[in-house]
Amino acid sequence: MDTKTPGNTKNSPRLKVLIIILSVLLVLSAGGLAAKYVYDNFFASDRASVTVPDNVIGNGTEDGQDSSESSGTEDTQSGAASGESVPAGSGGVPGSEDTETGGSAGADKPAAELLELYKSKPEDNEKFEVKNMLPGDIVTRYFCVRINHGETLDLYFSADVTGQTKQLGDVLNIKVTRLGEDTVLCDLPFSEADGKEYKTQAAENTAGVTDVYYRIDVSLDTSVGNEYQAAGLTADFKWFVKDESGLVSPGTGDTSITVLWALLAASSAALIILLPVYRKGDKKREKA
Repeated sequence: MDTKTPGNTKNSPRLKVLIIILSVLLVLSAGGLAAKYVYDNFFASDRASVTVPDNVIGNGTEDGQDSSESSGTEDTQSGAASGESVPAGSGGVPGSEDTETGGSAGADKPAAELLELYKSKPEDNEKFEVKNMLPGDIVTRYFCVRINHGETLDLYFSADVTGQTKQLGDVLNIKVTRLGEDTVLCDLPFSEADGKEYKTQAAENTAGVTDVYYRIDVSLDTSVGNEYQAAGLTADFKWFVKDESGLVSPGTGDTSITVLWALLAASSAALIILLPVYRKGDKKREKA
């Protein structure tokens, strides 16, 4: 009995220290996973972008002009990106020249903000804001909605007004075009388009991924008076699918950090559970 007691006394502090260390690792792992989830869903505001391919831009829009020719000067590019007013006849396309001064569209193609839909994420949205627009001003933005899917499905778009001053939505027009097909889904004042759903389709393909490109033009007609000069409007542009069964998990993406955190948390939890069991078994062996 005397020979077993020292050994038991010697092992007990070590087990306690090991359990404390594993508990700390478990808390850190859980905290890391929680922090990554919060960051990815609430603070990761820098959205990736892709270049709109030539075959998607096409040769013409409803008015017969190439969409890449609706371009602005460098002074208006920042306004288009942030949603501030852009002079009439400009689209805020990066790298383009002012067509009103005799220039032509530059070699750079327009960039589209990338949104992605997949299994467990059937919706994505982008906040939009305009302010201080003058009659004739136009804001143009491009979006690429990347859908990971295994079958043909319906893709919906909606523009939900979240705030406005001076009832700007009554005179501020939104035109939504699906590029590649040159299909105009919507061409209405915000007040009429608010909350409505506009459907298009993503066909099944062997790659399992479809990129659907949109061009959204927001404009204030030249006939509108200057009383709306200081007005502003905010909205949520939303893309979503209603039938989630057709969505699949993304085939790419760096999930190694999340996996490591999860493995560390699971291992720590398992050891914390098993160590007391091992300790009890050790005590039983010592008493035998």
